[in-house]
Parts: sequence; structure tokens; C-alpha cells
Amino acid sequence: MVVETGKFDSLGASYETGSNAGLLLAIARSAEDLTSGKGWPDGVHDLLESLGRVTGVSRVWIFQTISLTDTHITQNYTFEWASAPKHIQIGMPMFSMFTSLIDRPEYRDMIESRKRGEWQKVITCHTEPGWLRDNQEVQKIKSMLTIPVMVEDEWWGTLGFDDCEREYDWTDVEIALLKTAGYLISNAVLRDRLSAKRKQFDIMKRLTESSTWAYDFRTGQIWCSSELIHSVPTPTDNFRMSVREGLRQVHPDDRKALLGAIRDFIAKKKDVFRHDVRLLTDCGGLRWVEMIGNIRRSENGKPEQFAGIAVDIRARKQEEERLREEAVTDPLTGVMNRRMFWRKLQKQIDHSMDVGEPFAVLLLDIDCFKGLNDKFGHVVGDQALRNFTKICYRAMRKQDLLARLGGDEFGVLLPGVDAELARDIGERLRRYVVGTPYFFESNQVLMSTSVGLAVHDGQLTTPDRIIERADIALYTAKKAGRNCLISAEEANCMVSFDADKVPDKSGIV
Repeated sequence: MVVETGKFDSLGASYETGSNAGLLLAIARSAEDLTSGKGWPDGVHDLLESLGRVTGVSRVWIFQTISLTDTHITQNYTFEWASAPKHIQIGMPMFSMFTSLIDRPEYRDMIESRKRGEWQKVITCHTEPGWLRDNQEVQKIKSMLTIPVMVEDEWWGTLGFDDCEREYDWTDVEIALLKTAGYLISNAVLRDRLSAKRKQFDIMKRLTESSTWAYDFRTGQIWCSSELIHSVPTPTDNFRMSVREGLRQVHPDDRKALLGAIRDFIAKKKDVFRHDVRLLTDCGGLRWVEMIGNIRRSENGKPEQFAGIAVDIRARKQEEERLREEAVTDPLTGVMNRRMFWRKLQKQIDHSMDVGEPFAVLLLDIDCFKGLNDKFGHVVGDQALRNFTKICYRAMRKQDLLARLGGDEFGVLLPGVDAELARDIGERLRRYVVGTPYFFESNQVLMSTSVGLAVHDGQLTTPDRIIERADIALYTAKKAGRNCLISAEEANCMVSFDADKVPDKSGIV
């Protein structure tokens, strides 16, 4: 048995012009080109030529409907094949992006018919005198067939066949076959739209690092592009999963908030959904994305699809975290700043008053720090401050809080300590500082610190009052020769100071 093979474009040479078999083969060849070959617009041009030659008409054309209102229609003559130069109309000003007034009943009826997807055929000499007959005679058209091109159930344009030589009456079979050609054009339009959208999305994807996702209310399934959850390229373009499977891709701490945001969005019928969420990748990593989408609803308002994009916002989250850190930390040393220390101190006061638990505050000042700066320069001084904080952390407990209050002055919050334990921690801290020299190139920089201690026993007070007590104790330690710890109670028992020698507490920054 011999198996014969061949291409579609080699078929049909023996069929006569005007035969239904020849028309069917012309459509088959064009279908292959439009779906897998030339596509839009070259494939459409070839389709019109094939249809024109096999039907023997004078002209095959496509009018695209650009805009349609109750009173006007704007169309554009986008494609044409003509059997002879005398039949060419494309390019004429009257057919280039032209707007017509819908003021004649017969024209309005024709438009409404095309909107419904109905074909129309005309033999000019058989039509009644009027607008349509005049229009046909001006163009020297003896017979015409029009087939509406419907794209997504809307009238996109019109496929037309003009015969300027014959008064031809199209058969039902021919009309049905040519309607198939209309479907091919519709498919080409959709493929072109999809291609354009893909190109647009590829551009947006490169600029925003985004992926697509969708939820189908009817099936209950989630669809997403593969790169949303896969760290490496995969052979599959997209994934479908259940809601339960989709939620497994969301960080456990973010699932409840995400579901709440979606329910609120649907209930309030907002225009755009936006929510930040962490997604788990296939490699076990985390990816911050902003989910942006909206809901497509049916004519009765029932949700059909919830879809949108997921924009990678890891860089934004890192910047937000950096700004948050800068808002509560000292940029030079990385420890807590004065503003945050005051907040923590107030919170500790509230807790102490609620449960009656004592706490203490240490104020530390690096002795003769100005001299160190003057001798070695500010760069060494900055390094000394950073080194000082590292020493403090080694002497403190895990629950203790260190803050830079300004210049070379630091504060330490000691929760849950009495006077004895607070003194032990303060003394240990002082000994660590004086016993840990700082080396700069070949220079050994020795540091010491004076410490003021204030213990709070749960009574009503404010952060300013506690800091004032610790600051007086620190000032007393400085006056006593530095490199020592003085408590607020000890400072009160020592020699009284002149009022003008006591530092202005408002100068603490």
C-alpha cells in the first residue's frame, strides 16, 4: 500500500473557479496560514486573494468598525483584493477612516442586521430605488455579499464580496463556506490581540517584575504564571490549583490577612484590589509581592473571575525596612535612638505600674571623649563610639536595651531589676569599658565611662523625671573623678551643688 502525502497549498489545482470544492480548499489552505503561519495581516491578505480568485468576484474587502453610536458609525477600509486595477478602492479618501451618519432607515436596518451576525446579499438591479441602489451603482457593483466578522460576540467588521461584472446570486452552501472564512478572520483578530497583549505584558513584566494570576469563581480554581512560584524556568507556562493549594504558597502569617482583604474587597465592590503578601517559592525562599486585581462580573452582577498581576516588591520592602530602622535606630552605631528609647521607657513605666515590678535606667558618658576626637580625629571618634556599643552589649543581659541619646551619651534600660542587680550590671559595664582598649593602627586608645543610676519602684512618674534623676547621678559621677558609678540616691546624699552648676536637663537630646 502506497501512502501519499502533501501540503494543502498543492491541492485544488484541478478545481474550476466558482466550484464549492475549490472554495473549500481555498479556505482550508488559508486556515493553515492564519493559525500557524503568516497570521495577521499577511495571512488575511492571502485569504482575500484566494477567496477572490476562486469565487471570480471583482473585489474582496474588509471594513473594520472603529466606533458605533446611535447616530454615527466610523469605519476603516483595512484590507482589499481586486481582480483588476480598475476595481481597486483601498486608499481612496472616501474609504479611509470615514464616518457616516446613520440617518436612513435602510442603513440603520443593515447595521443592526450585521450587529446580530447576519449575512446580506444584494443584486443591484433587483433593489428598489433609493440610497442603497444609488450607492451600489456609483461603485459599479452589480451584486454583493457581506458577512459580518464577529469577535467575542461583538461586530468587529465586515467581509465583503463585490462583483462588478455579474449579477450573481450566492447559494446557501457558498454563504456557509464564506462564513467559515469570517471565522478565520475573527480568529486572526483574536490571535493578533493576544500577541499584542503578550508583548505589552512582556514589557510591563520586564519593567515591574510582575506575574499574572486569576481565580475562576465557577470552577474554584486558581491559575498563575509559573514564575510566580517557581524560582527556575519550567516547561509549563502556567499552573492551576485549588484554593487550598494556592494558600499553601502564601506565608502562614499572611494567609488570614489576605483572605480578609479579599472578602472585604468583594463585599464592598471596590474597583481595584491591592494587598502585600509573602509567597513561598519552590526552593523554600520568600518573595514579597503586591497583588493587584479586579473582578469581572456577569450582567446580573455575579462575580465570574478575580484576576490581576503580582508585582515583585522585594526591593520596596527592603527600602521600607531600611527607613523603619533609620526611624528608630542611631545611624552611626546601629543602636536604638533617643525617640525609641523614650517610647520603650514609657512602656516600661506603664508595665511597672501595672504589675509593681521595678526597673532601672543607666546613663553612660564616655570620659574625655572630646579630647579623643581632638587627638585622633572624628573618624577614630566614630569608630570608638561603635566599639563602645559592642562592649556594652557584652556586659548587658539579652533583655536590656541600649540607646544612643546624643553625642557620647548612652542610656540603658534594665527591666525587672532592683537596686543591687542594677548596680552589678552597671559596674560590670564600667569595668568592661575600661578594661577593653581600642586599637587604631599602632595606637592604643583607652576609654572609661561615668555611670548614673536611677531605680524605679513602680510609683507614678514620667520618662523625663527618671532621666533627670539618672542625669544628676551621672553629673555627680563626673564631678567625683569619672570612671565610677553613682546612684540617684547617693547623689542626693553628697554635697549640694550650686543651682547654676547643675546641667540644663533640657539639653539632653
